[in-house]
Amino acid sequence: MIKLLGSFFIFLLFAGNVQATVSNEINTPENKLILKKVEQLLNNITTMKSRFSEFSSKDGDFMKHGVFYLSRPNRMRLVYENPDSLEFIADGRYLIYHDKSFDQVSFLEINQTPAAILLKPQFSFEDPEFLVTDVHEELDEYHVTAIKANEPELGQLTLIVTQEPLELKQWELVDMKGIKSTVGLYEIEENIPIDDNLFVFKKED
Repeated sequence: MIKLLGSFFIFLLFAGNVQATVSNEINTPENKLILKKVEQLLNNITTMKSRFSEFSSKDGDFMKHGVFYLSRPNRMRLVYENPDSLEFIADGRYLIYHDKSFDQVSFLEINQTPAAILLKPQFSFEDPEFLVTDVHEELDEYHVTAIKANEPELGQLTLIVTQEPLELKQWELVDMKGIKSTVGLYEIEENIPIDDNLFVFKKED
């Protein structure tokens, strides 16, 4: 099922409860400041629209593209361009996967597999569900990596945030097989009016 759902959905499942504790090795004042900035950035986003590009190491040079919509809390829409014919919708209660080409629809309770960092009304790095394993600056970006505290074999997630301006630009997921998936955001618009109807799932006849 995970292979079928695609790497963005793997990210959502991996994100789980979103919140994390910080390993002692990186629990420094400098890193605490970076984590606080990332936390505040996410909590300041109410809506977002952007285009995205997704690259996976298993796909070679092939790159997927699409449009991403977000309205916190608990609403999201992600539409892949053809030939994928995929979309993901969080309608406030369910996280819905729709593969139009195979006419396949799957519903998951948001509270069971929340779209975490992107959907929670409040985000914190202080819950023990996940463990922050790396925080560092690279050029003009902050990189924050987390694993699931009790199941590190599931993989690791890295958020990449630009410093000037402070903006979520990318995330990277390395799964249990070592496959790396990267999703980059561009043409980002934050805290703009977004039609609520975008988050209503309507299956085409």
